[in-house]
Amino acid sequence: MTPVDLVTPRLLLRAPGEALIDAIAEACTDPAIARYTTVPSPYRRSDAEGFVRDHVPTVWDRGSGCVWAIRAASEPDALLGMIGLESIADGSAELGFWLAAAARGRGYIDEAVAAVLDFGFSADGLQLQRVQWRAVPGNVPSARVARRAGFSYEGLSRLGGVHRGTRVDLWVAGLLATDPRGPRDGGWPSDSFDP
Repeated sequence: MTPVDLVTPRLLLRAPGEALIDAIAEACTDPAIARYTTVPSPYRRSDAEGFVRDHVPTVWDRGSGCVWAIRAASEPDALLGMIGLESIADGSAELGFWLAAAARGRGYIDEAVAAVLDFGFSADGLQLQRVQWRAVPGNVPSARVARRAGFSYEGLSRLGGVHRGTRVDLWVAGLLATDPRGPRDGGWPSDSFDP
């Protein structure tokens, strides 16, 4: 699959290239990103190089994933975050994302998630039937994004993932192509909300 750019009123989503290696390396040293994502920790420049030079082109080429750097349309050389659909197979994919600390709280991630879901479900895009979201319990900011996007909470997958070499529980939610988009708070565990 050839990488596709996605454009929203405020954002440009484009596969990350060499020019963003340093920005990715810097952003991924944020303890919040290390705590809740699968990025290596500690994160080194060589990790960003491998991500940009190997992982991103490989998943696009194989059609097993789509990875976009989130950039402001007004400043396309600056990195706001990363978003992607991984494990694409049999009409489904898993959504993952992170934002650099300076970009949080401005609604960028909601805008990026909407664009990625539109592409994933559309007839001109991936024609997915289902997108899954998973997170380590306690990742309330990610849960808020998933709820606002319309994901339905489907349960706790006990020891359903591996994080830093240790089996961990995972919150799991799903969104079908036929589901309505928009806030869906019902059914989510109380600890997925801000205290």
